[in-house]
Amino acid sequence: MEEVFKEIEKRIKRLEAEIELAEQRLKLLEETGAAHKYRIWEKRKDYSEYYLILIALWLVVGMMFLYYIKSRYAQRIPFSLTPYVVLVVILISFPLGYLVWKFMHREAIESPLDYLHKREKSARIVLNEFYLPLKEALKKQDKERLRLLADTLLTNLSLAEAIENINEGNPKIMAYALYLYISRDKYPNLKDDIEEAVALLRNKPLKALMMSLLEKS
Repeated sequence: MEEVFKEIEKRIKRLEAEIELAEQRLKLLEETGAAHKYRIWEKRKDYSEYYLILIALWLVVGMMFLYYIKSRYAQRIPFSLTPYVVLVVILISFPLGYLVWKFMHREAIESPLDYLHKREKSARIVLNEFYLPLKEALKKQDKERLRLLADTLLTNLSLAEAIENINEGNPKIMAYALYLYISRDKYPNLKDDIEEAVALLRNKPLKALMMSLLEKS
């Protein structure tokens, strides 16, 4: 179990360092005014969408007006409006295409401020809701707390998302590993399942926990 606690301590220290670093960066951005300027820039980017929509509407209204003039004064306007229609369609396709692309990639575009806030929040959640309870439960060999922690990994969406955000592993496989650890005495023939968990786990503390079971088997 010594190796397990070493890995847990490593993760705790890493997360604490990440939280502190994110807080320092956010504080620096606020103090230098960069955060405020970036928010203004973000708003300007949002306004650009409205400008593009207005341009598209202006082109459509202009085309409708030309059709109205053409239909009312058909004899005085002998030329065809087809080239103008094609031109308007081409011009409209650019802003509309950009808006569609931006809408489809909206979630993929993440500002530095949002990134820092998300990393800091995720690290804090994983630290307080997973690693610290895990450390205490393993120290006391409290199976009920470990079972509750495994259940939480499967039911608490914010914790599961935070774990994935900071690449701590797959919450479902992590829960599976905890269930195996809890059941080790009740079901002694779990070697194959434990080996499978070791192969699937990306979370180092829980992988070390599973390895400790294999060493005892």
